[in-house]
Amino acid sequence: MASLVEVMERFNESSSKLELRHTALMQEVEDLRGQLRAKDEEIKRSERLAVLGETAAALAHEVRNPLGAIALFVSMLKGDLTDRPSSLDLVDEIEKSISSLDQVVSNVLHFAKNNKLHLSPINLHSLVREVTQHFTSLYGATATLSVSVEGNPFVIADPQALRQCLYNLITNSLQVTGFAGTVSLTVSDRDPEGPITVVVRDDGAGIPEEIFPRLFEPFASGRREGTGLGLSIVKRIVVAHGGEISARNAPGAEFTVVLPRRAVQG
Repeated sequence: MASLVEVMERFNESSSKLELRHTALMQEVEDLRGQLRAKDEEIKRSERLAVLGETAAALAHEVRNPLGAIALFVSMLKGDLTDRPSSLDLVDEIEKSISSLDQVVSNVLHFAKNNKLHLSPINLHSLVREVTQHFTSLYGATATLSVSVEGNPFVIADPQALRQCLYNLITNSLQVTGFAGTVSLTVSDRDPEGPITVVVRDDGAGIPEEIFPRLFEPFASGRREGTGLGLSIVKRIVVAHGGEISARNAPGAEFTVVLPRRAVQG
């Protein structure tokens, strides 16, 4: 028969184990409460973003119609001013502003919609050259854009979505250099049948350290004039294709997009 001392020792040992278990359970409960609070905040944030997106989309549609008319009139005006270079310079500045505003409208509409990809075979090299040429025609007098392409250029992807992705990356790079720096685009692959990599690099000041953790979140911007939608849309498009995107300072900002040869909608 166990002595009283032995019984007390067993009781104390059991009590210690129960206290430890109780402490562990209380910690688990607190962790679960923290997760629930975080989830609740995430849901509320998503609801706010949804409402904001719908409102912004309505405004964007209202802006796009007159913006298209302005672009048409500017094109006609350029034809009438071919013999007046000084006036043409002013028209070119108007054209740049129209292009910037149109890009903002496109981003707002893309953000507001969960667009389904429309896949088709495309030549990514040609698409990169096309988009780069657009920016060169607008900012070539002050900025330098270079393109280096190699490997197999063909992918199965959504051409309009990838065009938007490239537009946003190049716009971001040009903006941080004040439209007066150097932006380079490199397209390559290690395997003709494997993933294809697009690298966009600028010679600006780089990405602020405090922005890195939320770089690809909506409305996160290191510039006062930025909407903070461009890079979040880039990531949405890349992920929708089953790809990956990363960023680093090298020392200017460098964005690397890796796309599968055939889009796998994520």
